[in-house]
Amino acid sequence: MNQAAIVEIDEVTLLDLLVVIAENLKLLVFGPVVLGILTLAITYALPQTFTSEAILALPRPLSTLSRQATSDARLVPAADMVQAAAIMASAIVLDPVIEALKLSDGRSIQTARAELASRIKATVGKDGLLRLDVTASKPMDAQSIANAVIDSWLLGTMPSEQDRADLEVRLANAKNSLVAVQRLLNALSTEGAASLGKPLTRGEAGTSFVAVGELQARYLDESLVIPRLLQGLSRSVVRQSPTLPTDAAAPRKGLIVMAVVIGSAVIFFLWVVVGAGWRKAARNPQVAAKQAKVIVCLGLRGRPE
Repeated sequence: MNQAAIVEIDEVTLLDLLVVIAENLKLLVFGPVVLGILTLAITYALPQTFTSEAILALPRPLSTLSRQATSDARLVPAADMVQAAAIMASAIVLDPVIEALKLSDGRSIQTARAELASRIKATVGKDGLLRLDVTASKPMDAQSIANAVIDSWLLGTMPSEQDRADLEVRLANAKNSLVAVQRLLNALSTEGAASLGKPLTRGEAGTSFVAVGELQARYLDESLVIPRLLQGLSRSVVRQSPTLPTDAAAPRKGLIVMAVVIGSAVIFFLWVVVGAGWRKAARNPQVAAKQAKVIVCLGLRGRPE
């Protein structure tokens, strides 16, 4: 008997819920739809932003010489990919861009730089490629700023006057040393230990060949790396030129509308169900008294005198 009563109560509760949904079906269906349409209209009125994307691949230095050849941190071959990405959002790169494209609009250079840096994102992927994303209110602006950032960054890879002078001296010494080492190797090959002015054992002669060979490899390495440092990087490092975006990156209209429709549908459903439960519970005098006290405590109705 008790089980039958419980089943009956459950059935009545389920039927009551279905009745509430049926009575408020228009609100539950058309309410979220109307809000979704209004939200879509509002998103079209919001300012749009477009993102231009570029991909760069930095050449790997031939040896560790590039880390010792100069003290200038702007020389990209002396820095890893993460440092290169950080330099793209630094004053060294952004200040020339602001001046060239006249992005200050009467503001201070610090304010313009901070605003431009917030629109630039340079990251290094797992594939070792550097990705540059630049956001602007217009597609052409995003593309032009991205190109200007890349050009300014490439220009920054050129050595300063002092570093250039030091590199040229090191290059001349490396070339002269390479010629001297090659002559010594030729002498060792033709004359043997006699070219060193003292007799050597077979083991000492082999060691001498190895040592001279290492010197030759070192000076050859310097002769190849230093000219690259003197030239800086070229536009050839750009694997994908900055794109001209066709679709807005923000606001994401579809995602916003979907969130509003789903959220409002849940809120309307809870409002209808809770309201029906509240009215049904009010039929019980004891519960009605408690409800009245809650309403008074919330200030929704004046206290009875």
